Amino acid sequence: MRGVASPNVCAALHVAVRGPGLVAGRGLIPTRLAVLARAAVLGRILVLAGAAAVSAPQSAGAQYRFGVSAGGASTLALVAEYRWPHQGVELQVGTWGFRDLSVSATAKQYLGSSAIEPFVGAGLWVLTASSEKGRGYGLVGRVPVGFDIWFATRHSASATVYLNRALVLRRPDPEDLRPPRARLIPLPEFAYRRGSRN
Repeated sequence: MRGVASPNVCAALHVAVRGPGLVAGRGLIPTRLAVLARAAVLGRILVLAGAAAVSAPQSAGAQYRFGVSAGGASTLALVAEYRWPHQGVELQVGTWGFRDLSVSATAKQYLGSSAIEPFVGAGLWVLTASSEKGRGYGLVGRVPVGFDIWFATRHSASATVYLNRALVLRRPDPEDLRPPRARLIPLPEFAYRRGSRN
């Protein structure tokens, strides 16, 4: 069926968000194995989406779209998306305040083919920042839910809410060994992209 995520993709997204394992008696605090399993599942989704993008014939309507985004993984980011009729692989590079770098890769499944296209997906966000105490980094799993609005043949705007969960975190202070919080953090994002419509 065109425009509908397969059951395998939906199951992989569910495992990526909920996780395969929990620490007994400690609620929703994931074990290190569960965190690695989530990162592996998200990585597999991105690899499969990338492989599909590379192997998709040009006659299938594959295209590149470029643009800018505000919010989400950074205050301001450059966006590149490889898009074919109902899927896309997006790369964002941005910053919060020019002392940090955010890089995000996301696989998307578009639902429908009208002027307003809802989408869901899964991705990974890597960020690094420096402070007086040193340099820190984080690896975050993210699930986007949003929609694209085409307002001209080559122009589109999107609104997205990313559900983010920290998988790995190293704080700038080497003595701060607190684990990342085990909860989803929603972050809104607005973006503009330019590229021909499929």
